[in-house]
Amino acid sequence: MMPTLPAFDSGHFGKENVVWLGTVEGLGAARDRMLQFAAKQPGAYFVFSSDSQLIVAAVDTTRLMRASESATAKGAA
Repeated sequence: MMPTLPAFDSGHFGKENVVWLGTVEGLGAARDRMLQFAAKQPGAYFVFSSDSQLIVAAVDTTRLMRASESATAKGAA
């Protein structure tokens, strides 16, 4: 029997709450999925380990979105 990879939850920090986005086996896969979400919709995302009860990876692309909006606005002026 092959050992199973631990499962990790992905989530998004909303303005007033946390949004659960799903569970993925393996930390690498969970981190990749978090980055995919962040690329599609900028914001603060995390990977949570149910085993350790810790956030084990996080990214916040909010600033990138603001910088992109600012550059677009300057180009339009």
